[in-house]
Amino acid sequence: MADCRDLEPMLAPYVDGDADQKARATVDVHLSQCPPCRDRVTGEQAAREVLVARREGLKACASEHLKRRCAHLTAPPGTTAGTSRPVSRPRWLPLSIAATILVGLGSIFFFGFNQNVEVLAAQLALDHVKCFQFAPAPLTSPVDAGLLAKEWQSTRGWPVKIPESDASNDLELLAVRRCGSTEGITAHMMYKWRGAPLSVYVLNNSSTRAGGVEHFVEKIGQEAVIWSHDGRTYAVVARGRPSELEPVVKYVKVHAH
Repeated sequence: MADCRDLEPMLAPYVDGDADQKARATVDVHLSQCPPCRDRVTGEQAAREVLVARREGLKACASEHLKRRCAHLTAPPGTTAGTSRPVSRPRWLPLSIAATILVGLGSIFFFGFNQNVEVLAAQLALDHVKCFQFAPAPLTSPVDAGLLAKEWQSTRGWPVKIPESDASNDLELLAVRRCGSTEGITAHMMYKWRGAPLSVYVLNNSSTRAGGVEHFVEKIGQEAVIWSHDGRTYAVVARGRPSELEPVVKYVKVHAH
């Protein structure tokens, strides 16, 4: 297996679809045996998918600085955007261009309403991967669920119940944030589950026809479990089999409803 450092220059071209067949084969072999690199590539691919899906809306909210930066990143090697002057620049980028744009824009996720479970699952899976990949500050535990709930109600204007860390489920609460483009109507609770990222979402309305039945939907390597209760929509998103997630979902139902 190639060393992670040797693979680094290949990751951005791999995600952006610019890698040749030999480089793609090398990356594929490495990713099959290296979970950290696989998670990184998944995050960058998610960023690209979000960018492609929301490109028109993103054009309007991008700053002039970000537009200039993107023009620089996409200029042919050896020139600056709009000129033929040679420049000194790396042959590769530490993140794909799509991921760089999302970092510059911050949270740009859009949740529609009255959508089907499949669409919502895809959106949540993308948001889950992006938020853990590009967390604005280190996520550490323990944190006080009660204090976070009080802060949420004070700043967002509606109450939310936040499940505490739970040793029996190997679940550690890390943070609670709002999804940036939902104007505070979606609470995103971020956890470590068995040492890996897990998200609990609470949408302050019933945005799907999921009902009280649990819907298990796999998207971009993440399992999303979605259901509605008492006028709200809930979701648990993580990498794992449905049978593995069931105890966590039961715990969330007890402590978040």
